[in-house]
Amino acid sequence: MPLRETDPDFESELLDKIKAAVDEKFEVFKYYLPLPLLVVDEDVENPLPCQEPSEETTAVSAHISARIHAFYKQIAAVCSGAQDLPARLGIKIEIEEQDFYPEPPGCRHRRYHSRRLELHNPETLPDLPFISSLSVRTLGVDAVSAQDIRPLSPLVPLQCLVHLPAVQEWNARWLWERPMPSAIPSRAMREHYTWPWEGPLRDARHEFGAAIMDQEKHLCGKTIPASLTKAALHFWPFFSLAKHDESVARPNLIHPADKDPVSVGLCKLGAQLSLFDVRAVVTPDLFPNPDAPAEQQWSQMRRFRLEFHSLRADGRWYFVGPGGEDPHDSEQGGYKISGTEHYPRETDTQEDEDVDAEYDNNPDDEYDYDLNMFRIKPCRERIEPLLAAFAKCLTREKTPSLEDAEIFTHLRWQPGDDADFGKYDLPMKKDHRWGVKLITGRGVEKQDSDAVAAPTRPVVQWQVGDWRPSEEVMSLFGSLGEQEWLDLQWERYRSTKGHDLLGEPDSIAI
Repeated sequence: MPLRETDPDFESELLDKIKAAVDEKFEVFKYYLPLPLLVVDEDVENPLPCQEPSEETTAVSAHISARIHAFYKQIAAVCSGAQDLPARLGIKIEIEEQDFYPEPPGCRHRRYHSRRLELHNPETLPDLPFISSLSVRTLGVDAVSAQDIRPLSPLVPLQCLVHLPAVQEWNARWLWERPMPSAIPSRAMREHYTWPWEGPLRDARHEFGAAIMDQEKHLCGKTIPASLTKAALHFWPFFSLAKHDESVARPNLIHPADKDPVSVGLCKLGAQLSLFDVRAVVTPDLFPNPDAPAEQQWSQMRRFRLEFHSLRADGRWYFVGPGGEDPHDSEQGGYKISGTEHYPRETDTQEDEDVDAEYDNNPDDEYDYDLNMFRIKPCRERIEPLLAAFAKCLTREKTPSLEDAEIFTHLRWQPGDDADFGKYDLPMKKDHRWGVKLITGRGVEKQDSDAVAAPTRPVVQWQVGDWRPSEEVMSLFGSLGEQEWLDLQWERYRSTKGHDLLGEPDSIAI
């Protein structure tokens, strides 16, 4: 296996760092976890196969597993006998980019990874009862293409979480989803090297949902600690300028399940949270059914924020073009994911060589490729069930402590040159926020100093342009408070000055 460790003494090095952190009364144990180098032997005919073999993924999984286990073990050893630990202690595991020795290979296939790393033997992690927050993320400079970034299974942070019996906060800056292909001009880059394989994406979503719904079965015989009350879970990262082609067909990520596993899982998790910040591809199943038992309602919720993708989990869209344009739409949802076509290959093919040749002969600047971002009009039959489910779970009876709750997305107008959109007079190459927010007026004195002052009476703020919900949906929101209509704000870039509900800057992409 062409892998080379860069930290052979990681256990003793971790022990020294943790001892120093305790001595200095640091409130966070941070671990920059290095991946093993991929060795490129240019003296052989094929220094690395184009396609990553599963044995390599397993070996890298074993590598990160050994280090996460050592990190937990050394924290337990040092802190168990320590005196006067800080009242709040956090863990941050930041996995570094994949690097090569002595340099990256000529074939670009190996710069992009779709198979997800796993945590081996998670049941043997020691419990750390003095840790109150957790963050597990990967580092990288290009979240658009995910170059040199190895995604993790969403079970990894969950398996780390359940061994923290007093944890209060879980922050996931990126749960390694890329819902849309990149918009890189090169066809070889866009449709081959950087392609977000549908099979691993669907499987990861189903793993996440299953782990939340049946925790003891999937999480080492443990459950998510009841002490967890705050979570920021972002399935895709923040982009100040989103770029993707909204005319391409997308897969059905729900099938063969009846409901979206991610939405169902997040719904259950929300029942124990007071602060919940979500960025995800979702369906109305994210919100608890008003007729569900009391223990399934969001009765503890104080602040909630959802940034939903305009693409639904079933492959259909919440928004269409201004004239109803909706290519590839079907009542059955997006295309079905097969067991072979939609997974990364294990062996090299002639197609791989052809793609390499195409890329080498066509630099990016020689391609004529236009974005096609045109979905700015709500599809009433799809968006209203989401809005209605949101409103029904926000009544004072269901959420007595609620201060504010919002759902929103960002829409961009940048149609392709070949699209027939010239008749619409809209701000070109700009986007705007579209959504609705309830501010209850309760808990005003608890608002953060930099938060917008809340009104004393409940207000529902709509920022949806000229569109209006149906009378049925309007009546649901009407029962929550006074209605207020805000103008759309078209901007070239999305503001990077915002923060999530845990206080972390939105602008940290990954």
